[in-house]
Amino acid sequence: MGEIHPITAFDGINAEIYNGREQRAKTQYREKSKATINHKLSKCKRGSRRWKKLKRAKNKTLAALTSQLRDMRHKITSCFVSTCRERKIETIVIGDIKNIRQSVNYGKKANQKLHQWAFSKFQHMITYKAKAVGINVETEDEAYTSQTCPSCRHRQKKNNRNYKCSKCGWNGHRDVVGASNILTKYQGWLFNPVVGAVVSPGGVRFNPHLRRLDKWSPFAGLKSSKPPTRKQRSTRL
Repeated sequence: MGEIHPITAFDGINAEIYNGREQRAKTQYREKSKATINHKLSKCKRGSRRWKKLKRAKNKTLAALTSQLRDMRHKITSCFVSTCRERKIETIVIGDIKNIRQSVNYGKKANQKLHQWAFSKFQHMITYKAKAVGINVETEDEAYTSQTCPSCRHRQKKNNRNYKCSKCGWNGHRDVVGASNILTKYQGWLFNPVVGAVVSPGGVRFNPHLRRLDKWSPFAGLKSSKPPTRKQRSTRL
């Protein structure tokens, strides 16, 4: 899972990158809207008519944007899980990055992006949706996985999205390098699925009509917690 690419998957043969730039732009817009309204609220007397009007506008705007972001996460994770189900994947291994905010310091702007990064929500959605279709979900420490060459194990830092090993010349996408190393680390360092050049990864870009590849739904069979309406009660009678 990444801040720009929320999901980069590799199964030993195929690699897929899920683009999350629109979700990141929506998150940044939400934070800017919140800051703008908070600045106006700070100039108003608490409890005044204008203060209440701005407060209602803030709650309405944030609720709408939060709902849109939740919809994006659901569509991306549902598409990913249905792809795993179609390919008969038995286990999904997710990189463990729960302490990344406390362990790194990249500066003010980069740290702000890290704190806006909803990786735990993506992980939660993938976990319960995968378990609903019988796919096991486990975590693996991803330390140095995007810096290690999957072919010769040479370690080096990269500042861009392309990874080219200075020792053996292996070339590939940096996020795919991390995903392949997580798979290798989970299965044991003796097993290395990357034996040569990796085929260019497929891309999945978010759009409002992004959906699952099948008719499966994580909510199938769940009973609604809402009480029946008057029309439903009369129909039952």
